[in-house]
Amino acid sequence: MDYEIKLDVFQGPLDLLLHLIEKEEVDIYNIPIAIITEKYLDYLQTLQMLNLEVVGDFLVMAATLMQIKVKMLLPQTVLDSEETTEDNENDPRWELAQKLLEYKKIKEASLSLQQLESCQSLVYTRSGGEFADQKITAVDDPLKDLSVWDLVDAFKIIMDSLEEKPINSLPKQEISIKQRMIEIMDLVIIEGKILFQKVFSEVKTKLGLITCFLAVLELIRLCKITASQSALFGEIILTIPEKVSNTA
Repeated sequence: MDYEIKLDVFQGPLDLLLHLIEKEEVDIYNIPIAIITEKYLDYLQTLQMLNLEVVGDFLVMAATLMQIKVKMLLPQTVLDSEETTEDNENDPRWELAQKLLEYKKIKEASLSLQQLESCQSLVYTRSGGEFADQKITAVDDPLKDLSVWDLVDAFKIIMDSLEEKPINSLPKQEISIKQRMIEIMDLVIIEGKILFQKVFSEVKTKLGLITCFLAVLELIRLCKITASQSALFGEIILTIPEKVSNTA
């Protein structure tokens, strides 16, 4: 069974790099390129396993990181300290750092605009001499305080813990992404909220885990479910947005 899925929640290679830099708490101007490249390639392996159409852009960035890594390993000409501080462009990481800083500015500006839009959507006016029947409510953020890379982190842990056993009988037919989406929605609606790991608790094959993960991502993209954390690095919780539960 081969999947070719494109999901809007994957924001691109620069977003992944920024996530890794923030997670490792390193300086953008002094990126430990060997460590970041290793972790980036680890994520890339997971994305390739998911067989997403967006992987092409990530492969290009992987090649760029490898090129920078090679340049960093080459012997450098010894320069005076003054020349080094004045000419940072000699650093192979410089151009990448500038792109990351520019992306970070755009991302922060985008978040600010989203917050303003959210606040404005809470404002409503009288119409025709009567109050409107329904209040305009802010659109829920399906990822709350998470990023898609936090979900990938959690999924990687689940994949690494899988121990596929040899099948002694005919293999069971795998469930489609659409069917898995229905099952996950039913589960979350019944329980109100569930831990991210519970979605995968009964799945015993790698293909089944991938199908589940893609189903979760698609539900998040469609704003059918939301993902959040009660605390930093805490358990990921899946819930039904209020507007969806009210119409269910």
